[in-house]
Order: sequence, then C-alpha cells, then structure tokens
Amino acid sequence: MSLPLFQRPRLGFTLVELLVVIAIIGGLIAILLPAVQQAREAARRMQCQNNLKQISLATHLYNDTYRALPMGGYGGGLFSSAMENLPNAIKYRQVSWGTALLPYVEQNALYDQFDSSFWYTQAPNQQISQTKLSVFVCPSNPSGDQLKPNGDIPTSTILYGRSDYGGNNGERSLRCKPESATGACQNNYGNSDSGPRGPVQVSLAGRPNIAMRNITDGTSNTIWAGEAPNAQHGLWAGHKNLFDQSAPVNARIGDKEPWRDAVWQSCTTAFGEVGTMKCDYGQEFHSYHPGGCLFAFMDGHGVFLSETLDHKVFCALLSYKGGEVVTDF
Repeated sequence: MSLPLFQRPRLGFTLVELLVVIAIIGGLIAILLPAVQQAREAARRMQCQNNLKQISLATHLYNDTYRALPMGGYGGGLFSSAMENLPNAIKYRQVSWGTALLPYVEQNALYDQFDSSFWYTQAPNQQISQTKLSVFVCPSNPSGDQLKPNGDIPTSTILYGRSDYGGNNGERSLRCKPESATGACQNNYGNSDSGPRGPVQVSLAGRPNIAMRNITDGTSNTIWAGEAPNAQHGLWAGHKNLFDQSAPVNARIGDKEPWRDAVWQSCTTAFGEVGTMKCDYGQEFHSYHPGGCLFAFMDGHGVFLSETLDHKVFCALLSYKGGEVVTDF
C-alpha cells in the first residue's frame, strides 16, 4: 500500500486573482479620489475665505484709526519710469489699499520700511513690494508663482507680490448688459463715471477718502473686496488693484467701444490675453471655485456669491450709497 505523496501548499496568486485585486483597488481609488479632491478644495476655499475676512477686519481697524477707509490706489498709468514723475503721478501718488492695511494683517515691519513718497515700483520700495504675502493669495489658484509684473508693463522681468483679491471700485453703469442684450442700462445704482461708485476709491479721479459712516447702503450689504486670481493688476502693492465691475460673477466685459455697446461673456470663453480665467481685460471678479466667487463685505463677513446671482442684485452689492434694498443673496 503506497502512502500519499506530501503536497506542498500553493504559494502566490494566479493571474486572474491578481487582476481581480487590482480591479478592486482601482475601483476604491476611483471612489475615494473625488472625495479627497473635494475635501482639499473645501480646505483651500475655507483658507481663501479666511483671508478675505482678515482683509475686511483689517479695513475696520484702519477706519477706526484714521476715521476713513484706505484709498484703493492711483488709477493712472505707470508704463515707464518716466511716468512715475509726471505732474499727475506726483500730485496723486498713493499707496495701494493692500499696502495701507499691512499693519493690520501682522506686517508692521514691512509697512515701516515702505516709503510712501515713492511708488512701489521705485528703488526704495521695489524690494519690499516683491514680498510674497499669504494673506493676499488664495490657495485655490493653481499658479505656483506668487510674483507678477506691474500690470501696465506685463512683459517686465521685475516682479512683485501677487494679490488674488481686488478692491471694489463699484459697478460701471455704462457696461451692464448681457450678451445679445439691447437698450440702455436700467439703473445706475447711485453711480456715475464722474462720482463715487464702490468704497475702494482711486486718487487720480480727485475723489476724497470715504469712511464707514458713508456706507449708507449698510456695511452688511456692501462688498469691500473679492477674488480676482491672475488679474492683470493683481498686486498687493499695485496702483490699480481694484475693479469697476461690469459683468456678473465669473464673467467679463467684451473688448468693445463704446462701452455702452459692450456685452459680457463667460470667463471660460472670453478672449482676454492675460490671466488664466480670461477675466482681466474688464477687471472683473472671478475665481477658481466651481460655480461662483468669494467676497468680503464691509462688516467683516465673507460670502460665496453664485455666478447665477441676478446681475442687478450684484450691482446693488457693489454700490455703497445706491439706496437699494437687498434682503436675499
């Protein structure tokens, strides 16, 4: 009688078993990866909103100190070093709202080095203005470079600290029609080209500083700043880091004259040259967050406004003395 041969246990996997395991792992990754990406974007969006809240609260502290809001900047052109010393440039020389807020965003040392008798592009301030400041950068912006050239000279190799947030200079009432629309604007929202529009003013127009007490529409109904990543003039020390909005959230005005005949288009299909979102030509608010954009209001709270928000409501939130009643946005 013969004894059965000893059989060693089978080691390893068959090809079919290996493929099944790989398929299961792939399926799990496919299920979990979107959730991980959404969680990361939610964290980035929260940080972005916290930055805007910090900027808005810093504006309150500035107003408490000086009984006025910081000016937005100059508004004129600095296309060359020669233009920095033209009569108007000297008369209306003004630091940006970002520079004015430095002491209130824990950047006192940087502010103390800044010489307001020179432009940010000039030697005493140039190196200071190249500082990368996280409070002005939204982590949702995929651009890894936190430096940009002066927006008036986009090909310059001299770069400055980026700002993904722009000040609200108000709605430009001459440009408020959707694509294919006809007729004049229905409401100027208390604005005009010769008078104040939004709370972030420019010195070139000869407009005085306004204060919190002038926000007659209510600080909870008035936008101070919003997202505008990769905009042409998006520098925290820049002289034009503010927007006279002409289109809805995540849209931009078409390149057409006269402005009264211009129409707005989606950022994703517009034909701007500078800025990934193609929203910079008309200096419009936009973001990399799906479906809308983050804003800081004058009372310190932050809100995500949908790109489907009624444009008339958006215009009302951009003005500070239009007299509108806005209850739901």
